[in-house]
Amino acid sequence: MKRKSGQILILILLIVVVALAVGLSVASRNITNLRTSTQAEHSQRALSAAEGGIEDVLSRLSTVASQVPVGGSATIPVQQIGEITPTVIVKASSVYESTIEPGEIGQVDLEDATAPAGSTIQIEWVKIPAETGDPASIEATLVGNVSGTYTQDRKAWSGNGANSGKEVNFDQNSNCAPIPEEYKKCGSMSVDSNSILLRIKPFWARTTVRVTCSSGCFLPTQTYQVDSEAQTEIGVTRKIQVIRTALPQLPAAFDYVLYSEGAITK
Repeated sequence: MKRKSGQILILILLIVVVALAVGLSVASRNITNLRTSTQAEHSQRALSAAEGGIEDVLSRLSTVASQVPVGGSATIPVQQIGEITPTVIVKASSVYESTIEPGEIGQVDLEDATAPAGSTIQIEWVKIPAETGDPASIEATLVGNVSGTYTQDRKAWSGNGANSGKEVNFDQNSNCAPIPEEYKKCGSMSVDSNSILLRIKPFWARTTVRVTCSSGCFLPTQTYQVDSEAQTEIGVTRKIQVIRTALPQLPAAFDYVLYSEGAITK
């Protein structure tokens, strides 16, 4: 009888242990699911707040820009979004660097540049190591304004790729040296106080272009980098970055139209 009672006790203990194991497993799974669900919810809230901060600043970038010095940065106050106030920082760069697709235009603002006599702008393209295919060729159009009369100075440089045989009046050699290990191609143009705009058009392939000015020459702001960061009460953080050019990009057809501040007489 005692032996049978001992067996029953052991069986009961086994059942209790199994039940506890199952219960703990279920509880652990529920806790994990709850934690995952909570983190996903907070992640979405943080992302929405960061996106809202970006949209707020971009919608008023033309007025916000006056608060950001060239080459500097500023924290821009934004409204609370879903009980989270994102931190938005805007950085202004005088270096133009952007990827341009064939058929599109890159546009560099020169109107407020400080360009003493003898100044040049350097145009680098074919970024290393990202661009490994057939290199692009580029055309650069420098627009000036001399006492109300608009001028154009055009230059074109070949990438010396497979399509170079189709090119007419393209310089086959660069007239400047690109920064080693950053860009493969380089061209330069003279600028002065009458220069107001530089337009860059790639041919045959997309390419990343960087434009800088020579020593003693200072360009106005070319791009704005907007960084937005939002954090929830449990520490979940999301960040978003957007880069916008300071000058709106006029379409490629602009290069083939007549423009004047006065009337045009046939």
